[in-house]
Amino acid sequence: MKLKTLKLENFQGIRSLEFRFDGKSASVYGDNATGKTTLFNALTWLLFDKPATSAKNFTPKTKGPDGDVHYLDHAAEAQFDIDGRIVTLKKVYHEIYKKKKGSSTEEFDGHGVDYYIDGVPTKERDFQLMLFAFCGSAEKMKMLTMPDYFPEQLPWDTRRKILLEVCGDIDDDMVIASTPELQDLPQLLMMPGTSGQRYTVEDYKKIAQVTKSDINKQIQDIPGRIDEAHRAIPDTTGIDPEKIDTRIADLNSKRAELEQQKARILAGDTTAAEIRQRIAEGSAKLAEAKEAYATQNANINSSILAEISNKKASEIEALNNAKDHRNEAVRKQREVDQMTELREQLMKEYTKVQAERFDAGAETCQMCGQRLPEDNIQQLRENFNVRKSNRLAALNARGNKEANKDMIEAARSSIAELEVKAVQKEARAAILQTEIESLREKMVTPTPFEQTNEYRTITAQIDAYKTEECEAGNKAGEAVKVITDEIQSLYAEIEREKDRKAMLRAAAGQLERIEELKQREKELAAKYEQLEHGVYLCELFTKTKVSMLTSKINEKFRKVRFRLFVEQINGGLKEDCEVMVPTEDGRLVPFAFANNAGRINAGLEIIDTLSRHWGIEMPVFVDNAESVTRIIPIDTQIIRLVVSEADKKLRVEVGA
Repeated sequence: MKLKTLKLENFQGIRSLEFRFDGKSASVYGDNATGKTTLFNALTWLLFDKPATSAKNFTPKTKGPDGDVHYLDHAAEAQFDIDGRIVTLKKVYHEIYKKKKGSSTEEFDGHGVDYYIDGVPTKERDFQLMLFAFCGSAEKMKMLTMPDYFPEQLPWDTRRKILLEVCGDIDDDMVIASTPELQDLPQLLMMPGTSGQRYTVEDYKKIAQVTKSDINKQIQDIPGRIDEAHRAIPDTTGIDPEKIDTRIADLNSKRAELEQQKARILAGDTTAAEIRQRIAEGSAKLAEAKEAYATQNANINSSILAEISNKKASEIEALNNAKDHRNEAVRKQREVDQMTELREQLMKEYTKVQAERFDAGAETCQMCGQRLPEDNIQQLRENFNVRKSNRLAALNARGNKEANKDMIEAARSSIAELEVKAVQKEARAAILQTEIESLREKMVTPTPFEQTNEYRTITAQIDAYKTEECEAGNKAGEAVKVITDEIQSLYAEIEREKDRKAMLRAAAGQLERIEELKQREKELAAKYEQLEHGVYLCELFTKTKVSMLTSKINEKFRKVRFRLFVEQINGGLKEDCEVMVPTEDGRLVPFAFANNAGRINAGLEIIDTLSRHWGIEMPVFVDNAESVTRIIPIDTQIIRLVVSEADKKLRVEVGA
């Protein structure tokens, strides 16, 4: 793609200017502020809508002493030779003015851009599609026209991606095969539970670092846990486990003998058992008597309770009816309020419409100011009167249908009737409540069973049996108490011996726990060492791949080199993609720190490589070209922008 001509019109202060390059390299000379960079901005704005300077809020508008100069078209037009086809592209930036409703003057309403291909107006989308068909994406055009775009403005990861596209990536298996020390890496990268899926090296390193951190914390915790287990071991000095078992067996034998003696005493006490039987029979007799008494007195008030129940049901019904009447009255009142409010609104609207008068101003033509013909005026008046009459009729009809006086009065009358009915029902409920209270006063309360002679007779007999039981039990109880005390003493002795035996088990358990913790510490240390080895292999892999990639990428360039990784303090590698520019003494410095000549030549070399890879050739502008004594030769059209104090107007030398 060769640039033949570039024409500017009202573009950032350049009123009208045309340059002819005829598809050849050229030099543009001019003093500072004569418009050299503006040429570059015009081309990049035309191609991909951005200035070469990457300025924010860029606009091609011309500015005067008081700001923007209005009512101008700002245009950039270029003619290109694209594989033998001559194509003319043009963009025009202009202000938009519109008349707002009711206003006779135009007001500013933003900006617009018009697009042309070979002089024919076209849509922005078609304009871009045509460009992309010849030149690739907007990003490719930026990389192939601006020497500093790829090395300085692109994010590092995008630069890296493009370099790998140009030079080709290196397969991981190739890297592993190149270094015998990496032969164990594929097995380390294998995902658990799979037979062929592997983690990436970076994913494995992340997992390994997290796992190492977790293992390290566990290892650091183990000494404290071992110390805690040591402190939890009870003092078992002088405790013999065999003697404890013998002692417990002897104590259990004595306890069993005493239990048998106690059972024999309790089994021989038949008198107490007979008395307890008589007490149980007396208690059953008392319960039967109480139930019979309750049954006898249950029906004393049955007729009164039935009458109370009936009257209570009638009272509830009356109260519910009263509540329904009042709720209906409230609903009716809302209807009255709504109809009254609507009637007032309709009457106000009716009065307002009734007061409307024909606008005499309508008799005059708004365009020429002359009085309309009488026939037209008469028609306008008739139309006004008809509309007014129809509106009044509609308001009157709605009032008669939705809110007339009879409807409101009928609703109010209904409310009064509902209030009377509610009062009547409430009065009826009050009468029923009085009758219920009167019936309750007539109810008879029977004497409690506990105050009857029958209750006193039965309970006296039961009390006598209990006294007899107590006297009989005192004799056997004394012997049983002595044996029971001896049994409890033996139980306490047995529990003390069991506690001593438990101390032995606790001590053995803590010692076993200590051994488990020590074994766990060894296992964790071995796993940590294995992960360390894995991380080392990953870093060796990365360094090997970096070396291979760097060599492969640098083969595509003559002098420019690329730093793909930065070695960190901890020995690891951080991904990067820095353009390194050679200096006169053979050193390589980052693009940002190189001198202007080094930066320009490095950018041109990158453009040359990318252009050959994509098969796309575009004109390249080199700003501040006077700072470079020798621009490296590349197979594309170069437009040098040279500061020349003697040239107060821009001057072009084609082929220079």
